[in-house]
Amino acid sequence: MAHWPRMGRLRRKPAWALSAIVAMGLVSLDTHYVNLTIASPQGITEKSFWTWHQTWAAALAQAGVKVRRHDRLSRRLASAVTAPLTIWRGIRVSVVTEHHRYTTWASHYRVRAILAALDVHLRPLDIVDPARRQSVAAGAIIRVIRRHYSTVRQAVPLAYSTQYRPDPAMYVGNRRVLQAGQAGTAWRARRLLWADRHVVATEMLANRVATAPKPRVIEYGTQNRINRGGGVVYFSREINMIATAYWPNPAWSSGITALGIPARYGVVAVDPRVIPLGTRLYIPGYGFAIAADTGSAIQGNRIDLCYNTGWQAQDYGVQSVQVFVVAPAPHN
Repeated sequence: MAHWPRMGRLRRKPAWALSAIVAMGLVSLDTHYVNLTIASPQGITEKSFWTWHQTWAAALAQAGVKVRRHDRLSRRLASAVTAPLTIWRGIRVSVVTEHHRYTTWASHYRVRAILAALDVHLRPLDIVDPARRQSVAAGAIIRVIRRHYSTVRQAVPLAYSTQYRPDPAMYVGNRRVLQAGQAGTAWRARRLLWADRHVVATEMLANRVATAPKPRVIEYGTQNRINRGGGVVYFSREINMIATAYWPNPAWSSGITALGIPARYGVVAVDPRVIPLGTRLYIPGYGFAIAADTGSAIQGNRIDLCYNTGWQAQDYGVQSVQVFVVAPAPHN
């Protein structure tokens, strides 16, 4: 702790009093009453004291005031003590920007003065924390967030929709594509606000359709009945299948189906993933049937028709057939 000279407590005396003090030999005519101001982020301290030294370097040494390397002075230490002296204490601060980190000593405490000393230029959108008008203390970190706008223009695909149209002339369970779908294109322009290397806000500037998408159009059957002689058969769906025929030859077959009923005319083998066992069917040219059996070769849209004799099965060969899943007649 520095001790100021006791003579600093003296007050200015009138000329006749000062002459008397000099005559008594207490002070010499070279004694000066000096004014010193020390500024720091914590505030301002003002001191006044008597000194017989002629330069501020000697007067500060007399008063025990140390001048540090990074302090700023209002005048040189070799100057005469007849003019006041102000010392601004240097403080160590850091400035962080997007690409750099500066550590410096500052004797101006406002943020904008520190940035100016480092030649850090601010753009209109930049953000500084603390604010430019604020003062900082030793060890402070000043963050400069660089902000700017950029515009992005891009072509964006527009998905097509699917439209379904009923066709009363087509059997239930069938469909066909009338029109293939085609994706469209839209041009979009967005303005992005960047803070350093991160997007913090997005604004849509334009959204224009360049090519409108074309929908996919699918027709589906709604006809759920067929005429069979003088009667009508109602069905829930129609399946186009490849049909073969078999005969349960007693020499190699037990004659019992997977459903547990005897194999005979009107019993067919199917793939249960396509037609569940137990389903009633109608097959033009064959008649009504029940899906009661399976076979290793009967996979997907294949069906095996049972006949009562081997020559009937052999004569049938392989044919493309329509298979109708029979449904109950609607109630009027």
